[in-house]
Amino acid sequence: MNTDFQPLDQQSDFAIDGMEENAEINSSGPGVDIVRLLLRNKYLLVLGLAAGLLLGQAAYMKLGPIFSADTKIQVSQKNPVPIKEGEIQTFGELTAHIDVIKSPRIVGEAVKEARLNQLPSLAGEKDPTQDIIDTLKVKRISGNDRAFLNILTITYENPNAKDARTVTQAIVDAYKRYLHEVREENTEDIIQQLKEAEKQIAAELELKKNEYKKFRENAPLYWESTPGSEAAVAGSTNVHQERVKAIDNERRLNLLKLTELKSKIDSLKAAIASGESKETLELLAQQYLMGQTRGQAANGNASEGHHLATPGTSQLDRARTALETHLMPLLIQKNRLERDFQKNHPDLDAVNRSIETIINLYRRQGLDISADNLESGEFQVAETKDVDFVNVYLKSMEQQLKELENRELELTKLFTQESELAKKVGNFQVIDQSYNEEIAQLKSQRDNIFKQLLVERVSQGNSGYMLTQLAPVKDELVIKRQLKFLMAGAAGGLGLILAFSYFREMRDTTMKSVDEIRNQLHLPILGEVPCFADSDAAVDESEFAPALWYYYRPASREAEAFRSLRTSLLLKTDRSGAKVLQMTSAEPGDGKTTSISNLALAIAQTGRKVLIVDADLRRPTIHKLFGLANSVGLGDVLTGEIDAQTAIRETRVSHLSILTAGMLPENPSEMLMSRAFSELVNQLRKEYDYVLIDTPPLVVVSDPSVIASIVDGVLLVVRIDKNRRGVIRKVQQIIQTNGIKVAGILANSVKSGKPGDYDYGSGPGYSDYYIVPPQAQAKQADVPAKTKITH
Repeated sequence: MNTDFQPLDQQSDFAIDGMEENAEINSSGPGVDIVRLLLRNKYLLVLGLAAGLLLGQAAYMKLGPIFSADTKIQVSQKNPVPIKEGEIQTFGELTAHIDVIKSPRIVGEAVKEARLNQLPSLAGEKDPTQDIIDTLKVKRISGNDRAFLNILTITYENPNAKDARTVTQAIVDAYKRYLHEVREENTEDIIQQLKEAEKQIAAELELKKNEYKKFRENAPLYWESTPGSEAAVAGSTNVHQERVKAIDNERRLNLLKLTELKSKIDSLKAAIASGESKETLELLAQQYLMGQTRGQAANGNASEGHHLATPGTSQLDRARTALETHLMPLLIQKNRLERDFQKNHPDLDAVNRSIETIINLYRRQGLDISADNLESGEFQVAETKDVDFVNVYLKSMEQQLKELENRELELTKLFTQESELAKKVGNFQVIDQSYNEEIAQLKSQRDNIFKQLLVERVSQGNSGYMLTQLAPVKDELVIKRQLKFLMAGAAGGLGLILAFSYFREMRDTTMKSVDEIRNQLHLPILGEVPCFADSDAAVDESEFAPALWYYYRPASREAEAFRSLRTSLLLKTDRSGAKVLQMTSAEPGDGKTTSISNLALAIAQTGRKVLIVDADLRRPTIHKLFGLANSVGLGDVLTGEIDAQTAIRETRVSHLSILTAGMLPENPSEMLMSRAFSELVNQLRKEYDYVLIDTPPLVVVSDPSVIASIVDGVLLVVRIDKNRRGVIRKVQQIIQTNGIKVAGILANSVKSGKPGDYDYGSGPGYSDYYIVPPQAQAKQADVPAKTKITH
């Protein structure tokens, strides 16, 4: 389906400005224009407003006036005496004076004490308390929820002025008594609660101390502080845990020695197995011994003394230790020097003196190193030439390795035993810590309660709230009540009128404005013709119909509208070369014939040759507008009874000719689809600058769709406040289905001054353009259109 509305191939330059390609059919009607709705019903709205005000005033007179009684009170919180110097509070506790004053307790107390239920305005009420609460108003005008000072206004409305004052004063007195009672009750209650809490905590603390005392008697722990103190939580000592730490440290040291000794033995055995020389092996052993000596020296004199004479150490062990740490390096050095030098060499003498000094030292300590055989463990220093010192050192290290391994087994066994005991004792520590924490917590609670009790006793009489009435109760007439009735009546009247107008507007589906036409059809608006004035035009002997305003009143705003349409159309056609234009409408009575006639007059005035063809072969009216006989015309030309030149008639207006409908055939659609009509249009295209064809409405017959296929463009007339949206949607469907080339829309019957539409006579000074000077009015009947008259 072609929805682009493109012109014929030979007129492809005839562009349609403002056209939306592939525009969808707008099936939903536009919403109601509120501004337009209000303007159209302005008098009805004024009537509804007046009626509403009258009803509101009548209701006010019926229900009677209301009096308002109000007063101001000051509610201040007493500042308690500070416990510490400089401790002054600037904000009190959270308060809710407004809610309390309006509560049933306060209002009910006021009703009871002041006998408000016996007042004339409240007598007979089922629940006077709730009735007062519903009308009572309390407002804070100074302070906030946590301020020490609050100023409140209490307002009560009642039809009786005296009763309003009485109720307001009773509410103030009731709240004042309430504040005093609450202050006394709260202070006594708090003190009593604190005393009971103190007794309960003291009993619990004593019970917990007794339990803890029994636990300490049986627990295998050592304490460094008294129970319940802050240090008591971590003051107990686990002896087995300390032993586990010491044993674990010894195990690490023993493991280091064991690893180091294994490394030395493996290295020395590897050197022996590889066949190293005796000098190399002695040098390696000497390096190990020198490293061991340096390690022992780093450990201090205590460690050295331990190696020299440890209680419980055997004489053989002490001799071996002496041999390894002191004598063995010197003996190895002496053996090497004896091979390399003579006996009297200074270095050899120095080594011998050192050996003799060490032997004398160990002899004084009870260690005799003077045996005959070094390998058997009995030492002799005098003869050491043939001793295998490397083998002696290796056996010594292997013996130490066995001792370290045995020590590792013993330490592991002891570590396991102490760990089990430490775990058992650790459970006692957890229990001990729990006892201490509970006792400390109970003491803290007891101290806090004591402090609170002291504060309450000191501040007793200096807490709570104090009420002061700042102004006497006054009453006045409530003017707002009458205004509310009037506003409610006015709103009701306006609402009813608006609702009636809205539903009436919703039921009216006619096109209301140019914008609505544009949004519905998505086509450009080429012109807007206003509603013709009711006054008749000054006619002459030409027998032209009064509807030809462009002829009779060329200076009118209606004529100016057709000039604007002519300008828009000529700008389009001059660029595209379009000559043959068709004018149609949606329904009969839309003004298409009148519009095409006035448009032809406007174009002819520019000097262009214009021909109007009345192609409405069902209800022709062109001849009536121009006062012509319809004896011959288009129907006769198409049947071949007469040629076109004979049927065409000239008019009084120069450059304007008319081809009337003539004979009305029985089959107008077939006749318009014939080749004769197409050839006639092509012939007229060559002879005239513009050929304007008047056709029937689109939704009535198919004739306009047939003619649209051979013209250069179609002008669609839409009449405001007549064509309905459903009809316009049907027109749009016909245009899209038949591919009609719509050049634009002519909006007819546009009301002057309508919101959203252009008013040709609006604005200051515009109306002067349409006022005919007095000297020209007499000439309008003679030469209405100011054009040449042809005879």
